[in-house]
Amino acid sequence: MRLLLTAALCLVAACARDRSAVTIAIGLLPGELPAYRAVVADFERASGTRVVVVPQQYADIRRALAAEGAASRGTLDLVELDVYSLAPAAGDVRALDASALAPLTAALEPATVRAGTIDGLRFLPHRVSWQAMLYDHARLGRPPADWDELVAVARAHPGKIGFKAARYEGLTCDVLPFVWSAGGDGASFDDAGAREAFRLFAALAPYVNPRSAGFKEATIVEAMARGEIVLHLNWPFAVQVLARQGLLPEPLRAAPLPAGPRGRATVLGGGYLAVPASAPHPDVALRLLEHLLSREVQERLARELGWFSARRDVAPGEGDPLLAGYAAMRGDLRPRPERADYPLLSRAWQEAFRAVVFDGVEPDAALAAARRRVDGRAGG
Repeated sequence: MRLLLTAALCLVAACARDRSAVTIAIGLLPGELPAYRAVVADFERASGTRVVVVPQQYADIRRALAAEGAASRGTLDLVELDVYSLAPAAGDVRALDASALAPLTAALEPATVRAGTIDGLRFLPHRVSWQAMLYDHARLGRPPADWDELVAVARAHPGKIGFKAARYEGLTCDVLPFVWSAGGDGASFDDAGAREAFRLFAALAPYVNPRSAGFKEATIVEAMARGEIVLHLNWPFAVQVLARQGLLPEPLRAAPLPAGPRGRATVLGGGYLAVPASAPHPDVALRLLEHLLSREVQERLARELGWFSARRDVAPGEGDPLLAGYAAMRGDLRPRPERADYPLLSRAWQEAFRAVVFDGVEPDAALAAARRRVDGRAGG
């Protein structure tokens, strides 16, 4: 599979009939490609270098990157990877010159730079995203501002609290903000933050919509559109979906997440750019990376594609009141733990949550089992 994908990417580059062409593999939707090609065309005119844009899913890009790294040669000059896969991919990309890029990184949200710093600066945020809370304004009047108010809403609306609680990464993105906002580090199942967050989950458990056990991003939005839940966490795409159905700004709205004992936090998502270790044109690739992260280009991508930028001088959802709840969370971004075994850690958080909320397991017991799950694999 890896060799076939790499061969396919080689074929795309060969079709350019120009060995000096720079190839970028990026996770674009079909509707995003024309606007993105126009942005790249500006670089082509300024640099005199042809750019081949290869739209691919993140998982395919990751496999191609690993295969080309193993072969010590390749066709990919610049790649975009999902932020949660950066640590496992760090060995397949080049370390960037942090001093030379200091003017650029100074313009970025510090948390987004930290997420890409793994054994040195290796990844830079191409676009970012994060979760806010979607709530039923018509029924609740105002969103719960803190954990106590969240529990009060749950008690008043039994069966109407939603989580993306299927066994997948989206559940971890729902769990970690609560752990962090209680002071936990997101990598330990023993700290006070983890214990306090899971006591909250136990308090919410009787009021969680039972269909949450199968909810993912899209299905939980559908449930909210049907009135089955009064609040949940989700990414900005959900605002667009609900607005198209005429459900935002009434009866639904977006708001910041409820504050915990140590404030608010939300999971950093998005796509990061990196120069592969086997890139045939690393210098030109770096110039393309800088072009794509410039203020002018980031403003254009935000305006035309609705992307959120990591640049502090490009406001998220500027002028769009539907995204005000997301804009309010920008200073609370937290990257997921940067460790090579993150997938194992993530699954352990998922199983611990499901044990407490759906199986009635005591929080301390569920966290202890999660710790054993991770420690046992790490030891093996």
